[in-house]
Amino acid sequence: MALVNYNEVLNYAREHKITVGAFNALNMETAQALISAADKMRSPLILQTYHAHVDYAGADYIRAIADVATRHTDMKIAMGLDHGRSYEQAKSCVDNLYTGVMIDLASENYDFNVEETRKVVALARGKGISVEAELGMISDADRSLEEIAAGYTDPVMAKSFVEDTGIDCLAVSIGTAHGIYKYTPKINFDLLGILLEEVACPIVVHGGSNTPDEEVERMVKMGISKLNVGTDFFNAYKRAICEVFETKGEDADIVEIMAAARKAVEAVAIHKLEILTKFRV
Repeated sequence: MALVNYNEVLNYAREHKITVGAFNALNMETAQALISAADKMRSPLILQTYHAHVDYAGADYIRAIADVATRHTDMKIAMGLDHGRSYEQAKSCVDNLYTGVMIDLASENYDFNVEETRKVVALARGKGISVEAELGMISDADRSLEEIAAGYTDPVMAKSFVEDTGIDCLAVSIGTAHGIYKYTPKINFDLLGILLEEVACPIVVHGGSNTPDEEVERMVKMGISKLNVGTDFFNAYKRAICEVFETKGEDADIVEIMAAARKAVEAVAIHKLEILTKFRV
């Protein structure tokens, strides 16, 4: 099945009352694992490329892997840039036929964020490519709860930002963070409820790794459209490789090593999708 854009999978999510998993893939094994999980769980999925991984592997290489991977399922699969750092990086993914791109300029001032995001929207819209942006600061998970809370998304500003840019979905800061939490996260569910009610486009939550399952389930039930997960997959991948080496050392076969990593990523993806599709209708 051909890749679809974010709007198509987000519309599916709204209709069936699920949250779409936006899962980071870097290579063949991670892409295979995530697609297999989506197929087994009968759930749409967004394969995402973290901006640093685009720089490492190249948008063309990763796009080609995703294109082949999607032939192994009949589920709706989108392909997206995660936390794009510039118009130029977003353009490289648009040019390589990603079906969604995120431009993340939340650390810049509001006017610059709007101006550059509009440019990405104008570039992508004519090619049927969806655009995600961010407002508020989603911190790294080693920050204190106070530092994370300082970056909360302002609902009034978020509503204006969506109107000013024409984006397809908005990533918001509500207490989640990127990476492995130093402290137990404190999710501001009241703020999330206001954002879901006031903002016209689908709401995205980043920092899905290491967030307690019961809190993810509550966000799903409230109606978030998309949850980003990356670190949990890459940590499972690394642990599986280490376990093979600990057992077999240098005698370990490369295929055995990579197969173990792929299996570990698939197991995590299935667990995440069980939560994200729990209230499916």
